[in-house]
Formats: sequence, structure tokens, C-alpha cells
Amino acid sequence: MLIAIENTVCLNAGDAAILLALMRELRSAFGEATRFVVFDADPDASARYFPGIEFRPQVSSLLTVPRLPARIFGRSWAIRLRRNAERLLRAEFARVVRAAGRGREVQSLLLGAALKENIEIYRQADLVVSTGGTYLVEHYDLEAKLIEFEKDMALRKPLVLFTQSMGPFENPRNRKRLGKVLDYAALTLLREERSQGHALGIAREANTAIAADSVFALAEPATMEQAAKRRPAPPRQVAVSVREWAHFSRTSAADGMGAYEQAIAAAVIALVEQHAVEVTFVSTCQGVAEYRFDDSIVANRIVERLPEAIRPSVAVDERFHTPEALMQQLGSFDFVISTRMHMAILALCAGVPVLPIAYEFKTTELFASLGQARWVTDIDGIEADAFGQTVLQFAASLGDYSAAAFPKVSELSASARSAGAKIRAAVEGQMAVTG
Repeated sequence: MLIAIENTVCLNAGDAAILLALMRELRSAFGEATRFVVFDADPDASARYFPGIEFRPQVSSLLTVPRLPARIFGRSWAIRLRRNAERLLRAEFARVVRAAGRGREVQSLLLGAALKENIEIYRQADLVVSTGGTYLVEHYDLEAKLIEFEKDMALRKPLVLFTQSMGPFENPRNRKRLGKVLDYAALTLLREERSQGHALGIAREANTAIAADSVFALAEPATMEQAAKRRPAPPRQVAVSVREWAHFSRTSAADGMGAYEQAIAAAVIALVEQHAVEVTFVSTCQGVAEYRFDDSIVANRIVERLPEAIRPSVAVDERFHTPEALMQQLGSFDFVISTRMHMAILALCAGVPVLPIAYEFKTTELFASLGQARWVTDIDGIEADAFGQTVLQFAASLGDYSAAAFPKVSELSASARSAGAKIRAAVEGQMAVTG
């Protein structure tokens, strides 16, 4: 069994956690001998951080032409020539993929060796799975993802979209193209009913199902049982996950980040002053020079806002951690303040309470499903004084939080572990219908 997994960004340890959990679920469904080829945004760097996984470049990343020197062609002509070259490359790629989908061998002088090798891997694959996450939302450019999906359809491969948060979709072109993909897919797994509504709003025949984020499959029953019995005690060690964010709806990115950083600083000050807490900034996105985000940069900016008397109680962990190592580290904290959603999930899987900051609806929906909606702070309206008080209230409520939340984490873990069986049933059902 050969399964192609696409659209991964494994330099983000949260996305890597999704991949590792996904591969585990697919092995449970299709057998331990299943071979995976992972098509990643930066395959060479990802292979260094996750040896043992077979990485390849994403097709969409190979359908671009380097910028032409403006000093030779002139700026306008350089742009025009590059666009025409990319248009020709994509047209030729589409022609070759269509032929491969019909079982024909087609050679092309325009396609490089990597593209041809990718086509051959996809042609041989028994199943294509687009990894889970939140990449089908319109404040991101969907073009690369649509190219990948349309390639899968042209090759006539069974396609599964793994646990997604998606939408809403307002752009008519996105609605039309993605609607066709959802109608074609054997199964689209959504993390919440809101996303399912967005999917069914653009697709007429989509086969959808709800399943918890795959990373919840990493939660062990014994850990959840112990966490639910947590005894109330003043916190001594707290982890904080922060991130850069540019999509504020009420203010500019600069003003929004300023308010956010000030609110985190206020929370740290309150914890140190009231509980003598030691605070560690740590995240799923840090310590990777090849990745465009490094949350430790934001963390260090926040530390600079702190009074000198507070700083000795605060540390910034700038190192890269694999998902497994990060989950183990998180288990040593009394609670976690998390902006990154998969940082929050890894902490919950480690049996640690989480105070969430939501930058997208996925976080709000997740904590509502845990019965903890009252603790969600929207990054768009975060205020220093109010958030500082929220953190102190949360610190005083850890026992009640744990007793209520961790049995529900166990339920989400069971839901996540059901994904493999859902995928196998959907793929076998589609193959039976199509013959």
C-alpha cells in the first residue's frame, strides 16, 4: 500500500504532530507495511528534522519560474516573461498529468526531473491524503492547494482531506474549484460542525464526517484519568506559547500585536507577583532557521516589556522540539497559556490544563467542545488588565477545570483514533462504486 500525503509543513512542529498521528492512524487502518511519501513545503529541511520519513517537494512548488533579472529584460518585461513561462509550464504539467491519469506514458522536455518523479509516485499511489490543519481559509492564498487537489483528480486517485478546519468561502472562483474537489473526495474529515457547514455550503455531494484533530490520538487514557483527578494547588511552573499574527479585524497588525504582547506581559507579571511562578516561553514554531516563523522572537519582545524585577523568573526556550519531546516537556508545567492550537492540544494530551488565546475559530470551537468556552480570549479584543485577571482566575480554577475537561479530552482522543477506520471505509466504498 502506497499512500501519498500532501500539503504538509513539517518545520512547524504542530503540523508535524498532525503528520505523525495521521501516519499512525493510516497504519492501523491499512497495515504496518504501508509506505508513505510525504509532499512537504520544505522537504530537504524537514528530512533533517524528521529522519526516517520519505519527503518530496510539493508539485505546486515546482510549477514556478525563478525571477528574471530586471536589469537585462526590464522590470515589466521580466514580470511578463515569467508569468508566461509559468503559464506554459502549468499547461504542460496539466497535459502530462491527464495522460498519466489515463495510464499513458508521456514524455515532456518542459518538466524537470523532480516533477516527473512526483507524477510517477502519484500515479503509483493507492491513496492520496491531504494532511489536516487550517489551510483552506481565505486569508491564505488557496491556489497552491487547489493545484494539488486538481492534480489528484486528473490522476483519478482516491482522495481524502484529513481533519480540517475550513472556510467560510466568499470568493466565487474558490467556491467553484474547491466545491468540485469536495464532491470528488472519498471523504473530507472536519474538526467541527462549523467547518462542515462551510464545506457543504459549496459542495453538493461531498462525503463529510466529524472527527477530532488527529493529535488528540496521542493522549493516553491513563494520563487523562490521572489529570482529571488533579488536586487544587498554586501553580509554580507555567508555559506560554505566543505567535506573530497579521490578520486582526478590528485594528492594524502593528496595533493588534502591540495589545497582544502587552496582555501577555500583564499575565506574566500577575503570575510572578501573585504566585512566584516561573514562566517559560516555548512553542511549536521555533528553533528552525529554515522556517518563516519563529515564535521565540515574539517571546523575546514580550520579555523586553517586563519590569527588571520580573525578568529573572522568565525564560525563553528558543530550541526546536519534536512533537514527542515537546509533549514530554509540557507535562512538567502546571498549566499552559497557548496561542498556537497544536501547542494547546499537545499540552492537553500531556494532561496539562490550557488557557487558550484564539486567533481563528478553530480554537474557540475546540474549547467549547471541552466545556471550557469561558476561558477563551479572542486575540482581536485582548486587553492587558482583563487578561491578567483571567490568568489569575484560571490559576485558581485548575482543579475544577481538570475534572471537567480531561474526560472530554479522552472522548476527543477516541474520535481521533476512529479516523483511520473512517478513511478505509470511505475509500473502499468509493472504489466499489467506481469499479
